[in-house]
Amino acid sequence: MSPPRVFIQARISSARFPAKVLAPLRGKPIISHVVRRALQAVPRERLVVTTSTEATDDPLAAYVRELGVAVFRGPLENVFVRFQMCLERFPCDWFFRVCADSPLLDATLMTRMMDERRNGVDLVTNVQQRTFPRGQSLELLNSQTFAGIDPGELSAEEQEHVTKVYYTHPERFHIVNLVSAQPELAHQSLAVDTIDDLRRIEQLPVMDTRL
Repeated sequence: MSPPRVFIQARISSARFPAKVLAPLRGKPIISHVVRRALQAVPRERLVVTTSTEATDDPLAAYVRELGVAVFRGPLENVFVRFQMCLERFPCDWFFRVCADSPLLDATLMTRMMDERRNGVDLVTNVQQRTFPRGQSLELLNSQTFAGIDPGELSAEEQEHVTKVYYTHPERFHIVNLVSAQPELAHQSLAVDTIDDLRRIEQLPVMDTRL
């Protein structure tokens, strides 16, 4: 089975921390750390950063291309359609949805999720019942199932949040939810939502910043 693709969801216009994906963490933009972590699990040619067509995201797209990573640009608000368009442009049997605010993403967890791919499974996740910290959230989607969802039938919230339809209607999908060996860590956050999060993560043990 070929490796899944990784679609990293990113934009400049974050409400709480604008341009956070390009904010420096240990001397490199946050998005570069997310890319490096993903590359520990999949080849570079399987990686795509999906952002919007808005001019505000031009600097992000330019930087990602400098990293040698593909970029797809689609609607800003209807992220579900953006992902469907990205999947059409970069076809694959399975793809990860990764948030660009997760510089400490665990590549070994990605590998563990890949082992759950099999016929009849629509989504492999670790957030349906959260036992992992925020910032370690991962979702591996069956492309055929995802492409078959009619975005016109989705609510505005389901259009904005790519996988919400799976959790809102679990009876329609076969979902595999991974459980952490340390579920007590679920209340912790390793995601960057605010400048304080960034400063806190910078104080953690030394991060390898090579790409």
